[in-house]
Parts: sequence; structure tokens; C-alpha cells
Amino acid sequence: MVALLVGLRWKQLGHQLARNPWMIVSLVVSGLIALGLLTTLAGGLVALRVAAPDAAVRTLVVVGAAIVLVWWIGSIVVSVDDSLAPERFALLPVTARSLLPGLVVAGATTIGGIGTTAALLLMLVGWSVSPLALASAAVLVPLALATCVLGARVVSGLLAGWLAGRRMRDLVITVGVLVVACSGLLINVVIRAFGQLADPAALLPVIADAAGWTPLGAVFGVSASLATDDMAGAGLRLLVALATVAGLWFAARGLLAARLVAPIQSRGGGRVRSGGLLDRILPASAVGAIAARTLRYARRDPRQVINTAMMLLLPALLIGMTLMNGRGSESFTLGPATILIPAINALIIGTIVQMGIAYDNDAIALHIHTGVPGRADRAGRVLGFGIIAVPVTIVLCVAASLLAGRADLIPASLGAALGLGAASAGVGIWVGTFLPGRAPAPEANPLGRGSSGGVQSMFAMIIIAPLSLLIGGTAFGLAIAAIWTPWLGWLSLASAVLFGGLAIWAGTVLGGRILDRRWPEVLAEVASEA
Repeated sequence: MVALLVGLRWKQLGHQLARNPWMIVSLVVSGLIALGLLTTLAGGLVALRVAAPDAAVRTLVVVGAAIVLVWWIGSIVVSVDDSLAPERFALLPVTARSLLPGLVVAGATTIGGIGTTAALLLMLVGWSVSPLALASAAVLVPLALATCVLGARVVSGLLAGWLAGRRMRDLVITVGVLVVACSGLLINVVIRAFGQLADPAALLPVIADAAGWTPLGAVFGVSASLATDDMAGAGLRLLVALATVAGLWFAARGLLAARLVAPIQSRGGGRVRSGGLLDRILPASAVGAIAARTLRYARRDPRQVINTAMMLLLPALLIGMTLMNGRGSESFTLGPATILIPAINALIIGTIVQMGIAYDNDAIALHIHTGVPGRADRAGRVLGFGIIAVPVTIVLCVAASLLAGRADLIPASLGAALGLGAASAGVGIWVGTFLPGRAPAPEANPLGRGSSGGVQSMFAMIIIAPLSLLIGGTAFGLAIAAIWTPWLGWLSLASAVLFGGLAIWAGTVLGGRILDRRWPEVLAEVASEA
């Protein structure tokens, strides 16, 4: 059964790679990024091993516990490949006892499992401070990996029923994304908190010792105890680690058995209400219908909710980090350059518009069957997104100008943000016709496969960013000059309206022509499960 499930997972991966060449590129890029991270980890461990052997041991315990915690929490926020979900085996004559070993090994042989194994093996460099610690760490690598995989299965299994409801699932995922987006600010807060301590270095041994007695870090605490010749502590921590894995094993088996006889079914998000005012104010045409659907998706689809939330959050985070970095100066105030911060949303706007078709997935076939012109599709998506993006941008620009104490620069702030944003939307609406990107399927986890758009979106950004800067550069440059000559802000705003409008018109027309020629190919790309 173990060989069967592992082979099944890898056959599925091979099938996906054969069907989608872009996935091969994505896998190579991800592998290079992972290799870079592992190289950085190896360099840091070597430096710690040579410069501070005692600190290296404690750091390894904390890092190991953090790896386990990421696995456990990641099972909630990040969607794993559900090709081996328990519900898929509900009609087969298999038991949880025979199925669980294969599922655990298959989970350990995923890309994430292989990367974790490589990290655990690299950590042996740090454990080499003691031969006994090194030998025990090498022997306990499978136990550490089993703690990660089993813990993730137990956590996801316990919350599966709770997360089956669409509204709760969407809420958890949205909050998770926002927390991840705020991670830079949170890390900054933690670092500053440590800096306020009288002796920050003295806190590391306390944290490492405490983590070494928890289920998260006990398996790493064994080697740490052996490094200090604490045989009794190592024995007790080994018992904690073994008890943790045993408890997780029986819990995972019980949860698996329950889902095999009573599969969990996802529940919908409730009754869909009519558009009302929305349908009356938009034109009664294909453009109006697509714009109305885009607005409904922005409210009901968590993938779109996250996009809107990020438009509000990204400038706020930049302003927050600027404020935090300036707290050391009593006379610190936000400078006039703060008015340019809302323009950063141009990066998000281009990607959102570019991936509009990918979010529809195979539902885009309705446009093909009903004969929707490509130009109407492009115009409707821009109109629907603009109804959300323009008010959000205005609010951000006004807030940034008031925070900087320069209300006279509101036109300049609007010119910079609207100019770059409209240019980015125009280029994105064009690029999305031949590089539609990859998005998680409807009802899937927004952080699952394709959540970042795949390699196509990476190449699309390479096209969108310079063209947006070229088209919106006049408005942005005038906005910068307005910091010293405020009346230039009105010229910036006028340039934004002129060049941004031309960019959207050109993107709609050119993109529509491409769509009219490539509808079948676009449908095949966005609807592929590979």
C-alpha cells in the first residue's frame, strides 16, 4: 500500500508535468529558490558552528520547533494536494490501518517533505559540535519528519469539519493571508521587542530549553541534551518525542477511519441574492453583465476578497514600517514622499487584471458558447474592477497626503497612483490574453496550487512593470516634482487621466482581438488541472 500510494502521487505529478510545460518551468524555479534557501541555511549553520557552538545547539532546537510548527499551521492555511484525500478512498475496501502508512510516506515524499528532509540533514552540520549529538540527530531525522507530517494530518483532520463550511473556510484563509502579509511588520515588532531587553542573548537558552520539552521541539531537544552530556534529560525528551509521534499516529488513524465511513462534504456559502441596484446602474449589455459579475466575485470569492484587502493593506504596511523605523527620533514625521506610497498598488492591479480569466477557470466557456466578443470581456473586467479600485485609490491618496501634512499634494498623489494603476490595468488586460496565469480552482484554497499565478504571471509581471512605468511615468514624474511645486500635481492628475485612459482603451482593443483568436487555447490553459 505504501509503494502504491507513493507511486500514485508521483505518477500524478508526472502526468501534470507532461500536460503543462509551464509547470515544469515553475518546478525548476521553485527548486532554485529552495536551493538558495538551503544554501543560506547551510552557510548560517557553518558560521554558528565555528563562531558559537553553544548558541548553534540552542538555535537548532528553536529552528527545528519552528519547522514543525510551520507544518502544523500550514495544514490549515496552505492547501495540500488533495489527490489523496480520505474521501477519495471512501468507496474502496481499505481500512485506516492499511492506508495511513502510505499516506504518511506519500506526504513525506512531496516537494515540501523532500525540502524539509534536506533541511534536517543540513542541520547535522550544527549538531556536529558533539559526536553523540550528531549520531542521535541523524537517527532521529525520520522521527522529526514523522512529527511534521502526522501533526499536519491531525490538525487538518480535526478542523476539516469546521472548515467544510464555505464562509468559515473563506474567513480562516483570508485572515491567514493577512497575517502572512503582515509578517514583515510583525517580525519588525519582535526584533524591536528583543532589542528593548537588557540582555537579548540570555533569552535564547530559555526559549530553547522550553521548546525542547514540548511536542514541537522534543525530538530536537534530545540531541541538545546529549550535546551537554545530560543523559537523563535526553532520555526524558526522547520519551516525549516518541509519545508525541505515537499519540499523533493513533489520532490520525482515528480521524482517517471516521472520514472513510463518513466523508466530509463541503458546504456552500448560503443563498445568492439578486444584484438590485448593481444591475440597474450598469449597462444592459455584455460589458455590464461581466462588470456586475466581477463585482459579485469581489464580494463572494475569497481569492478576490484577498486581492482587495491587499490593495488596502500594502500601502498601510509601508507607512507602518516607516513609522516604526523612525520611532527612534523624537522629531520624526512622515515626509512629503509619503504621498507616493499608494502608487505601489500598481503592481497588484496589473496582476489582478491579468489573472481575471484564470479566476473564472472553466466557467469562461460560457463566454465562448454565448459569443461574447473579446473586447466586451476585456472592457467588462476593467469596468468592474475599476468600480472597486478607483475609490480605494482615492481614499489611500487622501489619507497618505493628510498623514504627510500636505493636503495640497492630494492631486499629485492621485496622479501618481491613478496614472501607474491605470497603465498597469491597461497592460495587464492585454497581457492576460496570452499569459492568463494559473489560479486555484473555485472552492479550492486560495493559497493552494496556482495561488501566485504560476510562472506565467511571473513573466507577465516582467512585461507589465516596465510598460506601466513607461506609460505612467509622466504622471509619476510630475507627482514627484509637485512635492516642491504643488501646482504640478494637477498636471500629474491630468496626465494620469489621459495616458491611463489611453492605456486601458488600447489594452481593451488589442486584448479583445487576441481573445477572439485564442478563446479555445485560453480555455484549455485556465481549465487545466495540471
